[in-house]
Amino acid sequence: MKKLFISLALFSILFSEAQQAFEGAWSMEDSSYTTVIIASDYEVLKILNYSFEADATLNEVILSQTDSTLTTSIYNKRNGYTIGLSYTIIDENTLQCIITGDENSTVQLNKIQNPELQ
Repeated sequence: MKKLFISLALFSILFSEAQQAFEGAWSMEDSSYTTVIIASDYEVLKILNYSFEADATLNEVILSQTDSTLTTSIYNKRNGYTIGLSYTIIDENTLQCIITGDENSTVQLNKIQNPELQ
């Protein structure tokens, strides 16, 4: 029983730290959008994409998540695109995002170290 308790405690710590790795503001080259990921100790809660340049916000629907991946879906009313996104943690400052659907590409997101409204 003691081993089970220790195993569960370690799993909880590792999982919560992994979810926290997604948290933050993220940007990618050639895009005016910033992706904001909000996480609790146990899961990613919300993902919001905003662009002051395009005067737009897009909400992602979280479909599934593990300790190092996050799968979402997004619909853009302006262009009618529906895409799936699969995020993978590369390191503490980098995410890889595979985009599928009406757009197909792989992009890298970089964590914004001190996000400020611009």
